[in-house]
Amino acid sequence: MRIDFSLFRDCKNQVRRGRRCEVVAPIAASSFDLTEEYASAFRTESYHEFWAQVLDHELEHGAALKLPISARRGKSVGGFLAENLLSPDQTTVSKILGHLKPGSLWLETRALLTDYYAGTADASLLFGLLFQEIDRTRRRFRPLKAAVHSLLSGSRPSRDALRAVGDYVSKSGDARFDPFGVSQSKFQSVRERSVSLLDRLESGRKKARAKRQRLRRIKRAAASVCVVVFVASASIVVACVPIHAVVAAAALPGLVSAGVGRGGRSARRLDRGIAQLDAAARGAYILNRDLDTISRLVARLRDEAEHARRLLRLCKWGGGDEEEGGGGRWMTEEVVQQAVRSVGSFSRQLDELEEHLYLCFMTINKARKLVMQEILFAN
Repeated sequence: MRIDFSLFRDCKNQVRRGRRCEVVAPIAASSFDLTEEYASAFRTESYHEFWAQVLDHELEHGAALKLPISARRGKSVGGFLAENLLSPDQTTVSKILGHLKPGSLWLETRALLTDYYAGTADASLLFGLLFQEIDRTRRRFRPLKAAVHSLLSGSRPSRDALRAVGDYVSKSGDARFDPFGVSQSKFQSVRERSVSLLDRLESGRKKARAKRQRLRRIKRAAASVCVVVFVASASIVVACVPIHAVVAAAALPGLVSAGVGRGGRSARRLDRGIAQLDAAARGAYILNRDLDTISRLVARLRDEAEHARRLLRLCKWGGGDEEEGGGGRWMTEEVVQQAVRSVGSFSRQLDELEEHLYLCFMTINKARKLVMQEILFAN
């Protein structure tokens, strides 16, 4: 089922005009509408807050608001996304983790949470790089798209249109065209670190749970010892031992209870650490799934770009200008139509990738906030 991504752009435009998003995608009671589920994510309060921040950023930095939204959005957000919209930002995270009360976090938990925030910040930087490459690809394809459409506008294609197609084919060369080649090494590095982070978070969570189980067993054993000691003390009192023995016997349960109380504080600290690792592991898991989806979308874009390039090579003016004797070789209408469809499909897939990147960035922010809430609640 194909999702209509124009729903999201309409919703975003309403946010820019200061209105609430009222996009309606009907859903039958007996069926699941994926388009409605995706559209509902763009009606949330966090989405409106996110785009309010984007718009404020554009106004603050003097963005050219008369440009098309697609071009303006990539250009103004791409380079500053991680620095201006990451929440909480890395500076705030470092200050909070550095000023926590001593002993409020296990050292291993603190290290894992630090790595989690660093990993999600790296992912946001990667998304910013992808936004820049999307904008660069759009600007490269914009004249080509107009030229390809003009091939069908008359009985003969214009020389400017053919020249634009020829220039594009010549620049792309015989090698496989990759619109996201710059970000691929960075993407692979972020992806590998994200997988490693999730493994370490899950391992740390298992260790914390195992330690919590051991503390529970120790607490139950200590409680049993306390009962035995108390009963023994009572028996000694009944046997009329000297008064100093009675005092010692009465003090024994209190000493055991104090030990149990210290174990209880450790258990509570472990519980808070487990909750923090749970939140971080969920965020890392979602990030991994998002990176997998982005990888598939980018691979699909590469294939579509290569398909479009090959069709455009067929559409290229065979012998150059008529004066040079090459005017008799015309491309067939079917090939031109396929080229138009391929370029249009590439443009739509570019929009879909961009929309998914925004969703991923919002998800990263939400997960970072949830983890920080757990940290602050524990302190």
